[in-house]
This record gives sequence, structure tokens and C-alpha cells, in this order.
Amino acid sequence: MKAGLRSALAALVAASGHAAAFAQEPPTTRPPVVIETEVDIVSITAVIHDKAGRFAAGLGPKDIHVFEDGVEQQVTIFREAQGGEEKIPLSVGLVLDASGSMAQSMGFLKEAASSFVGKLEEVDEALIVQFNESVKGSAEFTGDIDRLDQFIEGLQAWGGTSLYDAIRYSLDRIKDRPGRKALIVFSDGDDTTSTISESEVVDYARSVEATIYSVGIRGGGPGGGAPPRGFLRKIAEETGGQYFFPDKVGELIRVFAAISAELHRHYLLAYSPKKAPDGLFRKIEVRLDRKDLEVRVRKGYFAVKRRRR
Repeated sequence: MKAGLRSALAALVAASGHAAAFAQEPPTTRPPVVIETEVDIVSITAVIHDKAGRFAAGLGPKDIHVFEDGVEQQVTIFREAQGGEEKIPLSVGLVLDASGSMAQSMGFLKEAASSFVGKLEEVDEALIVQFNESVKGSAEFTGDIDRLDQFIEGLQAWGGTSLYDAIRYSLDRIKDRPGRKALIVFSDGDDTTSTISESEVVDYARSVEATIYSVGIRGGGPGGGAPPRGFLRKIAEETGGQYFFPDKVGELIRVFAAISAELHRHYLLAYSPKKAPDGLFRKIEVRLDRKDLEVRVRKGYFAVKRRRR
């Protein structure tokens, strides 16, 4: 790898500080959403696969073209995560429904989440976020499997469902992490107790460079119902992720395993936009020369220059 490219990549995935202590999110009035994105470099996670869903390895920069609002951009960083000379660190937040309707399904969820963290690689770190009427996150991102398992085992089902608040909180925790960033959002019912709206959390998700994978099942017990399929599908599509609606809670292990496999098979692309920041949402499109392949990326970003302090 050339020195200039290596330096740019190092800047792109530079480590940042860890987040706050394990605690319930304070019940204060949330400030208005302020989106600040450094647009000197725009990075994209591209998941490329064939018609059968198999990861397409071995592609090069000449095979992929990146467009911003219809204008082709010059890709300055191109890396394949699978089998590359340097591993791309993964930061993943497991955003898990612990509302009252989860009582009958909690054992399956714990098993699936524990199986997922057991597949983390040595450069990966995870955060456990649980939500019901409140939102709680583990103290920091960690690669310690035993600690993550302890957080998962501590899940208890009670109360309402603050799904939107939980996603917003998790995006705040993950947005400044190095490398690839992803959330796995699991819920068995509609939001009932959040302080922000569906549209607000979707807009915020579009502004954060994190892929969201959403999993929804039908709730059981008192208050159980159908998962919010429209919302879970939309927030996944907007961020370049996937959505899953398994018929049986026993299928969660298979679903979480599929997400784990995809998170470690992707391409990292980056470019410097040709247009100066203008505060508007810009659409991102990735086109492939090969017609037998399909690509999934986030829909775009807000081109707002970072405030200088």
C-alpha cells in the first residue's frame, strides 16, 4: 500500500475515546438534532454479492464507480475487508428489546446475542444496549466476550418499548468509533414510550455513518404484537443494511449468524466530494461493471461542514 494511501486510511479509522459509564439514559429534554459531518472524506461500506447472495471477493477499483448526486467521484481508498492485509476494525452495537412482551422470547434472544459476540474477531468491539421504557448501555465498547455475555445475561423483560430513543442513543455512542460501524436492532413490537419521533430517528440515522441491521419478531405475552416492519425496513434500507422478520423466535441464532458473516465481508471505499459542503442531503450511488453482481450501500449523507471549536 502506498504511503499516502496508508496515511489517509489511518486517518479514516483513527481510534477515538470510549463512551460513558453503564447507566440509564437521563430523562432530560433532548436537544434538537444537530447534524455535523466531516465531508473532506466520505467513506462508504459496500456489500457486494452475486445473485445467490454470496460475497463477491477479488474486485478492484476499476470494477466499481461511485456517484454523488449523479456526478462520478474519484475513489481514493479501496479496500476489501475479507482476506486483506490489514483487518478493518468493527464496532457493533446490539440494541435489544427488553420490554414486557419479550418475557417468553428472552431466552432465545440471549442465546442468539451470545452466539453473535462469540464470533467477534480480535480487532472488533461491541456494545450492549437494552431498552424498554428506559434505555441502558454497557459502560464501553469492549472485545471481552465474557463481559459482553454478562451484559446479555442481565437482560430482564418489563415495561414499554422506547425503540426510537434506543436507536438514537446507540447512534450517538457509535458515531465516532473507528472502522466499520453497525447496529443490530431487535424488537418485537411498535414503539410506545420514546421521546422522539420515527422521522427524527430515521433522519439521524441517515446522518451517521453506521449500517443498521433490523430484526423483528411477533411479540408474546401481555402487550405483544407485530413488529414495526415498515420502520425496521426503512431504517435498514436507508443505511445500507438488511432487515429480517423470522417466523419463529428459534430462528434468531441463524439470523444473527448471517449478520455476523456479512459484517466481516465488505468493501471500504472513500472519496473527497467535488462539491463544497452546502448543508443538503446528497445521494450516493455505487455502480458495478459486472451485471451479475448486486451492491448495497447507504443512501447518502448530509453535507454539513463540521463546526470548528
